[in-house]
Amino acid sequence: MKYECPVCGFIYDESKENTAFAELPESWTCPVCGVPKASFKQIEENASDAGGAKQAPCSENLQTDTSNSDSQKTASDNLADALVQSGLRWVIGMVGHSNLGIADAFRRRAAKGELNFVGIRHEGAAAFACAAYGKLTGKPAACLSIAGPGATNMITGMCDANLDSAPAIAITGQVKSAEIGANLFQEIDLQKAFSCADAYSQTLFASTDCFDAGRRAWLNCVQNNSVSHIIAPDDIQVQKANFPSGKNLQDPPREVPSAPNAQDIQAAASFICKKSRPVILVGLGCANAMEQAKALAEKLNAPIMTTYRAKGFIEDSHPLACGVTGLSGTAVANAMMERSDCVIAAGVGFSRHTGVPKDKPVVQIDRNPRAMGARHSTDIALVGDCAETLGALLSSLPDFPSQPDAKSQIAAAWKDWRGEKLSRARQSKDGELSPSGLCDVLSKHVPGDAIVSVDVGNIAYTVGRCFESKRQRFLLSFYLGSIGVGLPSAIGAWCATRQEDSPFFGRMVVALVGDGGLGQYLAEWTTVAKYKMNIKCVVFNNSQLAKISAEQKNAHMPVWETSLLNPNFAEFSRSCGAEGFSVEKFDSLEGVLAQAFSNNGPALIDVKTSSGAIL
Repeated sequence: MKYECPVCGFIYDESKENTAFAELPESWTCPVCGVPKASFKQIEENASDAGGAKQAPCSENLQTDTSNSDSQKTASDNLADALVQSGLRWVIGMVGHSNLGIADAFRRRAAKGELNFVGIRHEGAAAFACAAYGKLTGKPAACLSIAGPGATNMITGMCDANLDSAPAIAITGQVKSAEIGANLFQEIDLQKAFSCADAYSQTLFASTDCFDAGRRAWLNCVQNNSVSHIIAPDDIQVQKANFPSGKNLQDPPREVPSAPNAQDIQAAASFICKKSRPVILVGLGCANAMEQAKALAEKLNAPIMTTYRAKGFIEDSHPLACGVTGLSGTAVANAMMERSDCVIAAGVGFSRHTGVPKDKPVVQIDRNPRAMGARHSTDIALVGDCAETLGALLSSLPDFPSQPDAKSQIAAAWKDWRGEKLSRARQSKDGELSPSGLCDVLSKHVPGDAIVSVDVGNIAYTVGRCFESKRQRFLLSFYLGSIGVGLPSAIGAWCATRQEDSPFFGRMVVALVGDGGLGQYLAEWTTVAKYKMNIKCVVFNNSQLAKISAEQKNAHMPVWETSLLNPNFAEFSRSCGAEGFSVEKFDSLEGVLAQAFSNNGPALIDVKTSSGAIL
């Protein structure tokens, strides 16, 4: 039999409990709202079976057999099966009253080792972590929230994923399906709210094939590098599955790589041969074509530089490498860009920060036809896979260097730039260390294969310009530019390092953050400590929103309301059970970083830096 609370709708189901309702003591009360036993009403067996309409949104008696046979599967089980069979390995989020059915389905699969769950302190951090995982791996993780405020907390992170073309899945609870549109507690039109962030959105109803819905969500992510959103009303999550789960899923093949036709390749080669100072600019789309890009640079003896998203794709020690170009770029790259008479751009998005002058002739290589000329005029457009196109272009160019003096010019430019950074580092004072000096020391201690998550603000400019990369992979909120992304992104990156079948398995994760950005999601350091994540968080602490202060000065406005009152970050880290270090003297920086980076596990290094300059 079943008995219903008249206030909150909680259902006491004797088939799921160990005690008959009549045998409960008279002092027993509703576990949700405290209504006494005497107020409960017996209900018909089928009263709660029609779509589960009577299931309490705050029910804590959801007990599903761990074996979870097909006859016992819920709609949530089918959704979880579709995602896990498609390849989902990580769910990051917060369990709450309107996602209990989904959470329980994930719990059972986590118990079997089929996926992993990270419980966070703020849903916004979960969304940023999922976005970072997608940027890094090309596969989606899922972020989980309740309805209403939990769901809206995830919108910014999903917008970040959307703008950076990163696959990610948002799963949000919702009020009961029969109550949608009634403007009841925590109801928001989530499809409308997420419309700025998702490319695929589906609300689950009683007639929905939830396995199919999960599969479509996954395919949208991997085929379109975009965001999928699944809205699960509370009652639908726990209803009996109406459709069997599918089996043996495989992702369909992506677009077959191809190179442009020979005529287009020859036209591009002829165009380049007429130039005397070409440069090669590689973006994120060139991630799997760096050997071809370096070979082309060697053949042309041409400077090769990267967008910020491609920082680390080529080590800065390469004799033709110039580092990042644009607003966050090195003096070396920007000087070589300025003197060039042609830009060979491979997999480049041409954001405002990329800094390619409007009058520069461009040979653009991209597999997406819609990218051609979208943000910068294109003289020669080569639509095709970057690796194949660069390889074909390499074979069509003559065997003579167009710039015999390029390497010596690049070496001289690096010498001048490093001299400038050293000069800035020598200006460090106790409690006001030079950001460029800190980056130089970090360049020595951050492992060459590390994943580096960078926050937004002055810190992004400093790292882009001053951190000399080996082959690290860098993460940032590139197109949205959302402050606070640094630590949550590091959590998402850490997830990728835990998968033995991942190319990032076992790598160290380093978060380079400002004190302003860290303050936005500081509570997530408890998440890092709880799961013993091997994340090193270096805080550029200048007690100020320094970038905003600089913008106010540049606008000839007084600096106003940009100062920050910070806790002792090192003490806070230690209070969470992680290592914490403070650095105020430049002479002690090397030793502290060496100690922090040599230990396995989370460590926060609070470095007092100057607020007056990016460098």
